[in-house]
Amino acid sequence: MNGLINAPFRLRPVWAIYLSFTLLNLSVANAQQCFIKRVELADQKVIVHYDLIDSIPGRSFTMNVYGSHDNYLNPLTKITGDLGMEVKPGLNKKITWDAKTELGDDFDGSVALEIRGRLFIPFIRLSGFEDYKSFKRGKPYTITWSGGTSQNILNFDLYRKEKRINTFANVANVGNYKFTVPKDAKPGKDYRFRISDSKNKNEVVYTGTFKVKRKTPNFLKVLLLAGIGYGIYAGSELLNTEDTIPDPITPTGN
Repeated sequence: MNGLINAPFRLRPVWAIYLSFTLLNLSVANAQQCFIKRVELADQKVIVHYDLIDSIPGRSFTMNVYGSHDNYLNPLTKITGDLGMEVKPGLNKKITWDAKTELGDDFDGSVALEIRGRLFIPFIRLSGFEDYKSFKRGKPYTITWSGGTSQNILNFDLYRKEKRINTFANVANVGNYKFTVPKDAKPGKDYRFRISDSKNKNEVVYTGTFKVKRKTPNFLKVLLLAGIGYGIYAGSELLNTEDTIPDPITPTGN
């Protein structure tokens, strides 16, 4: 499989860079292939277009990019697009690297980039979480899972889109955990959990997205308040009503 592309670029005026993209072998019995289609520059950023092909449906991959400036030790951080964990196979994938921010204004030299991919295998597997489409604030729920080891100490981070809302930290890997959505979490969609091993940043899984709802819907609150208001009004009317005692019966003579 040809996974190497050499492409020289000059990013003036502050630095120059020479890029080579090497695809590590992803294949298991040649089931997967990754093709780098083209590389371009736009607004001092490097954009890589690629296809990720897999003959076995339902699988996903972890894709990261490394640079020779630190001897390929750490993944690049100023990079967005189709990378990270659980990248689904498909055509027209794109990675955008903000090279100037990553390397600094004073960088002037060459760097090689290496795209690494591997089959994504979650370190724990959630059980039945997909059945939950929404959670109510202030109500307890139990998450169950399997896998991992007794040494795993887990963190459950509640996110809404890319913003972390709350953290349930130092959860023992005993296969279940009871949690309550914070009462200050705003109702709405696009919530999810990021579950990670507190001691290994590479062991991470994400749940599907779900909604957060009020424990008591607004219309019920309105009805309840209306009922209370009517009860107070009716009670006050009763208190303000004077009892009328009928006149005594006048006896009639025989």
